Amino acid sequence: MQNKVTVGSLLKLIDKDSLELIAIETNVDYKAKKLSGEVVFKLILMSILDDTKVSLRIMEKVFASNMFKFFSGVEKSQTVKFSSISERLSIINEEYFEKIFENIFTLSKSYFKEGLDLYNIRQFDSTSLSLSSKLLKKGMVNGLKNKNGEHSKNQIKFTIGLYNNLPLDLNFHNQQNYLGEDIALGEAILNTTISDNEIVVFDRGLKKRKTFKEFNDRNISFVTRINPTKSIKILETNKLSPDLETETLKILSDQKVNLFHEKNFLLKEPFRLIKAESKKTTEILFFLTNIDDLGADEITSIYRKRWDIEVFFKFIKQHLHFKHFLNYSENGIKVMMYMTMITAILLLIYKKINEIKSYKIAKFQFVEELNMEIIKEIVVICDGDPSKSPLFNTT
Repeated sequence: MQNKVTVGSLLKLIDKDSLELIAIETNVDYKAKKLSGEVVFKLILMSILDDTKVSLRIMEKVFASNMFKFFSGVEKSQTVKFSSISERLSIINEEYFEKIFENIFTLSKSYFKEGLDLYNIRQFDSTSLSLSSKLLKKGMVNGLKNKNGEHSKNQIKFTIGLYNNLPLDLNFHNQQNYLGEDIALGEAILNTTISDNEIVVFDRGLKKRKTFKEFNDRNISFVTRINPTKSIKILETNKLSPDLETETLKILSDQKVNLFHEKNFLLKEPFRLIKAESKKTTEILFFLTNIDDLGADEITSIYRKRWDIEVFFKFIKQHLHFKHFLNYSENGIKVMMYMTMITAILLLIYKKINEIKSYKIAKFQFVEELNMEIIKEIVVICDGDPSKSPLFNTT
């Protein structure tokens, strides 16, 4: 078992030196007077960690707190209005937050190893949020029109790829052609570097046979489910043990097949089609893969790992306020996307290594420990006398 991880050690992943280097690289502080990149970064981080639903007014209060001012190095007398925070979010260079995210992920991989002996798992999926068209000017339209014959809500989509349960691949979509999963998920996977020892897992939203062929052409190993279909040509049937099963499934067949693309065109590339029966519901399920060196039961078990990304989406929406946005510009939404994923990585590592079962408890303990880290620094700097700090000196 790994040693316990502290908030102090995790904060080293975002130390002042690395933030300064990224600020220089991205020129994030050009013409910025109060809200530098580092201050905005730490302000959003503490606001996301706050149990109160994140909002611009909450951020204004967080900024005014002594704890935040010590954490960020902001002067006691400095104030900021919520409107100024919103304006800054709409123009601040979102690449600054993207670079921090990439840096933290790279440094975090050593904490998180969840793959098989030979493979690492890459789960891909999308989540969509609908907002009033009065607030979100640019987005996808979906669903019924109102009584005036207009779409009153616009929708945005986030396609996320996990690497051993840590978020790695992030994509933001607000264009109509990304409403369907075939384009959104297909592009997300094809635009990502997938190594030979990695398996991509995704759900039935991505169903184009032509995309499966592209994965195969690029040597991208994948596992997915497909709907029951007769649009196949069976090439051969693999022998199975009569009692082959997993905890939840009975394996019925394992076949090598060709798939029909758009009903009439037969793809020459062979795939494996595994048929199984749910022990709980007796539903017949079909799993598709291009992996030959794993058993049928192992393939179905790999697909079960797809549910980890559903748990991840629930986590960021319930505990990291990912259903609410502080600014409705594309830039502001992307900033919050990166900041949510950065916060998620810190909490996921903290939860896993410290063997905490609940996301809620993990977040609570993380915040408590973060506050203690700040207090310890205050004690050290003040030599045990808080009145020596200008933040606590009322004279």
